[in-house]
Amino acid sequence: MINDRIRRARLLRGMSLEALALQLGDITKQGLSKYEKGSSTPNSSRVLQLAKVLQVSPEYFFRAEAVPLAPLEFRKLAKMPKYRQVQVEEQIREHLERYIALEECFDPVDIQTPATPAQMLPVSSIEEAEHAAEALREYWGIGSDPISNLTEQLEEHSIKVAMLMGPADFDGACAATGDGRHVLIALNAERPGERIRFTAAHELGHWVMQLPDDMPERDKENCCHRFAGAFLYPAKGVTSDFGSHPRSRVHPRELLIAKRQYGISMHAALRRLKDLKLLSDGGYKSVTIQFSANGWRKAEPEPLPCKPPQRFESLVFWGLAEGLITKSRAAELLRKPVSALDPNFLGSLESA
Repeated sequence: MINDRIRRARLLRGMSLEALALQLGDITKQGLSKYEKGSSTPNSSRVLQLAKVLQVSPEYFFRAEAVPLAPLEFRKLAKMPKYRQVQVEEQIREHLERYIALEECFDPVDIQTPATPAQMLPVSSIEEAEHAAEALREYWGIGSDPISNLTEQLEEHSIKVAMLMGPADFDGACAATGDGRHVLIALNAERPGERIRFTAAHELGHWVMQLPDDMPERDKENCCHRFAGAFLYPAKGVTSDFGSHPRSRVHPRELLIAKRQYGISMHAALRRLKDLKLLSDGGYKSVTIQFSANGWRKAEPEPLPCKPPQRFESLVFWGLAEGLITKSRAAELLRKPVSALDPNFLGSLESA
């Protein structure tokens, strides 16, 4: 068991055997390979050394068998090198392991949330993706109102959310355990808030839409894009803001106002006008040229703050307060020092 954990911890850090050997300084990559293959077992001193270099707790190496994951859906998968995909997959697996272990400390009745079944909405075209977004809003009982906190909505409907300090070529991924009981959307914490929200909605589309197996990957991605736009900025809201008749021009400040209200990027709001045939091709092209000229395609005005998920941290402190977990276990789950759990310390855990 420890041999597999050593390998996973290395992948978690995105390190090769050679790089890890250099960091440790007193072992060859061949020696490390023996650990990972199970033909040699590290002593306690080596375990502590590995934990320090790989930035995991020593307890990580003695956890139960790793959580099996179903095949991951990555946004922008094609742009990610394989070793990056493996690193992100291990980050997701590690977070899910901690999350599931934490939930098992509670009576299920106390922490139960309404389920959002996988592939609950059959979709065979991009137009049907629009209707699927409307159907999920109705299923969740949120109508056409703006969603002020998307991560909160996801977690209230049994979809776990994790913010990762992911590589630059990573936006997000949707992962589920092999038995489908747990699903998690992982997001790159370093993106602007509006991009994080769109990626979360895109990955939600991957989870809830049942797309044809023979649909080309590009078409699947386009369906998830359409779903995300419609879920964040429903047609009813768009027509309320821009009118129900086609227009030939739109002012960028109108898009900025939509961004403020619905938490969607200006460019995504513009795309909604095109999707709903509320803006002429010429009008759309004119605004995209203006976006490029002003550098707004890379960095829009008024970037939105990220609203990180709260449920995991909340459950940790609930369990700690009720004596369901020890302080050291809480610190391990949060990957923070025990001092950060002092009830008199209410600062940000990120700075702890």
